[in-house]
Amino acid sequence: MTNEKRILLFSCAAHFFSHFFELLFPALVLPLMDHFHRSLPEILKLSFPMYLLFGLAALPWGMAADRFGNRKSILVFFLGCGAGSLAAAASPSENGLLISLGAIGLFNSIYHAAGIGMLSKGMRNLGTALGINGAFGNLGMVSAPFTAGLLNWLFGWRAAFLLAGGACLLWGMFLAMVPIDETPVRSGEGGSTPEGPPQARLIRYFLILCVVMTLSGFVYRANSVVLPAYLEYRAGFLWELLRHFSFGNPASVKTLAATLLASFVYLIGIVGQLAGGRLADRYDLRWLYFAFHALSLPFVLLMSVLSDLPLVVVTSLYLLFALGMQPIENSLIARFTPSRWRSTSYGIKFILVFGVGSLSVYVTGWLKETWGFQSIYVAAAILVSLLLTWILILIRASRGFPCRNG
Repeated sequence: MTNEKRILLFSCAAHFFSHFFELLFPALVLPLMDHFHRSLPEILKLSFPMYLLFGLAALPWGMAADRFGNRKSILVFFLGCGAGSLAAAASPSENGLLISLGAIGLFNSIYHAAGIGMLSKGMRNLGTALGINGAFGNLGMVSAPFTAGLLNWLFGWRAAFLLAGGACLLWGMFLAMVPIDETPVRSGEGGSTPEGPPQARLIRYFLILCVVMTLSGFVYRANSVVLPAYLEYRAGFLWELLRHFSFGNPASVKTLAATLLASFVYLIGIVGQLAGGRLADRYDLRWLYFAFHALSLPFVLLMSVLSDLPLVVVTSLYLLFALGMQPIENSLIARFTPSRWRSTSYGIKFILVFGVGSLSVYVTGWLKETWGFQSIYVAAAILVSLLLTWILILIRASRGFPCRNG
């Protein structure tokens, strides 16, 4: 196995687990409401430390990865997330679950800074590699709702954390035995060039991009934490079909039906990730970035008014573009930053995307209680419109700068 294949293998595996853990809790919100006899906003608050640390800890982990190496950082990711998940499975109380979820968030924050940083320096065809890597992240999103719903139906909610934790620890043991060369293989990324702008202007481009990523992260987290419950509430056609069969506990089967739908719509996002990665190696990254966000806008707005099968269709199309833009966004970061602080720059991104985005845990609960579930997606559409304006500002500010991979 070549060094590039080893980098891609472990980055993809870690990306899978990162998003698996991210969506494992939302898929179990309804069983946890029944178990602890709490309302939706009260259960969502248990995840706040996890999502907050998932974002805020990304910067120090990114700085550590730039100093000590990405491979070592990803090894800590596997071992820490695995241990945190096993602790969640054994949690006897709400406080125990809150602390265990916080531990998962702390170690999960390692991946996006270290893993994407390692890819950006070690892969020659960066856009394609980011697309493949993104597809594995989507597989984690696809697997989490389905796996959680199935294991909850068969054995209870603790089984989902137990299985995920054990599998993650095994991958950590595997990585501990495999060497990886982290010497950069690509040149001409970031920094001043004879044809390009000075470093100060690149920093300005990056800061404008940070505004876009903050708004995008808020929308991303708001959707991810409520989607399984929203589909159970608004798309009950699969449950109506399954209820005619004898499956035992009706409540767990209803959750299983909603998580199956959530898994399906995230599966469509894989197509977007692969397409976005391929396109990122061929066209101007800024206009691709604008196009993918613009194409997602009508579908997120339709999510607020449709139900049943039409809702599933428009949700799939929304995620096709909302997730498909990620390889493009990560390629833009590589264009605007030098390799010596690449993991740090991705750490900054995920503080904004996941750290600031964690506030949506509270905002979505408030919106749902005040104006209903649909209002969450109306608010999301407003934020997407705002971030499109900022992308146009970025395009204008960076005109004349070559913004392509390679």
